[in-house]
Amino acid sequence: MEKIRLKVQIACVALLNLGLFQWQTVCFPVLNCHSCPTAIFACPVGIIGQFIGLGLIPLSVVGIVAIAGLTVGRFLCGWVCPFGFLQDLLYKVPYIKFDIPRWTRFIKYGVFAGLVVAVPFFLTPGFPAYFCRLCPVATIESAVPWAVINGTTDIFSLTLRLVILFAVVVAAMGHRRFFCKVICPLGAVLAPLNRFALIFPERNDKCTDCGACNKVCPMETKQGESKLGVYDGAPEECISCLECRDKCPTDSIKIWG
Repeated sequence: MEKIRLKVQIACVALLNLGLFQWQTVCFPVLNCHSCPTAIFACPVGIIGQFIGLGLIPLSVVGIVAIAGLTVGRFLCGWVCPFGFLQDLLYKVPYIKFDIPRWTRFIKYGVFAGLVVAVPFFLTPGFPAYFCRLCPVATIESAVPWAVINGTTDIFSLTLRLVILFAVVVAAMGHRRFFCKVICPLGAVLAPLNRFALIFPERNDKCTDCGACNKVCPMETKQGESKLGVYDGAPEECISCLECRDKCPTDSIKIWG
């Protein structure tokens, strides 16, 4: 399954950034900056922030994200998101590995409420603290490419973005899927819906509660005892990577919820 997922992730990175045509009036529910010169779709986080700055609610974007969350949930994070794929690669880099407190997963909800919603609503999307102006994905896919293509006079802003990017890269090398767990505002939106998603790993009666799934989980979810799901302790964090399914000694994990 790991090899299959790797191929799917590579294909998704390529397909989302072909640059041959652009449908940036349509959002796709992964963090892929629509200001990137080669991006096809719009990033839902960027669209939400821009609309809120105008005093509007982008109902079409909300609908797309809601449908995606209720059908595939955070499967998108585990299999489709380009920045999730980059984090998987970064964690393979030899570096000091470290743990983070479990409460840090709640920070992403504050990031969404504060930097994606409150800042553009009470200030403007042009305010320096607006999420898209700090987002490491936007730095890689937009700020740096456009600075190379057109040059830039805003050295301070670019430098700040690069510092944030560097910090996130280092964190991702030391802790698996750090950005997904702690910062990603789209993950904050999809996480509550993940509890109801159609695609979600579940355990059947063959489960012996050995805990093998916990040991390989990149999102450090906790296995519960009710056998209602693989990650009863924190189902909102599961990205359906299915590493648990590969390592299960009793083949007790099914994919469809």
